Amino acid sequence: MFDTLMHSDADLGVSTTPPPLPLESAFLGLVPVLAQVPADHPWGGRCEVTLAELVTEPLILMTRSNAARTVVDEAVSRAGLTPAGVTETGSSAFAQALAARGRGVCLVTDDSRFGLTELIVRTPDGPLTVPLYAGWDAVHYARTALHELVDGLRDHCTRRTETLIGP
Repeated sequence: MFDTLMHSDADLGVSTTPPPLPLESAFLGLVPVLAQVPADHPWGGRCEVTLAELVTEPLILMTRSNAARTVVDEAVSRAGLTPAGVTETGSSAFAQALAARGRGVCLVTDDSRFGLTELIVRTPDGPLTVPLYAGWDAVHYARTALHELVDGLRDHCTRRTETLIGP
């Protein structure tokens, strides 16, 4: 995930895995994997849904190379559950568009679009989340500015997660 950064084509990288050495790094926070449904869905007025409830609906998931998908698959497996059905896509916007058309419940880390309602996914281990890390060259000429940017990203992640999940 940090290949472009390692080849000097970027100044900062953000990924769900920690960057390799010798990059400087920071943990940005845990970002919720959100179930998103249209407002007129039976869950439309709710703030959260359990994993057991979730798998009773057709799911719209990212491809297996996506970290949110990995987290979903691991949680479902740990709970001994099987989804009623799965549609895969490589685009979170397309997943949301499918959900907006009533094709299932999408599971993404993106802010909602197309009038979708966001629900926290509760598992036996707590809310479903993915970690985010930033990485950059420790001797980068704009190191101070990168630190400020990373601090801003961390603050954004914290505010977003606290708004959805709580402190």
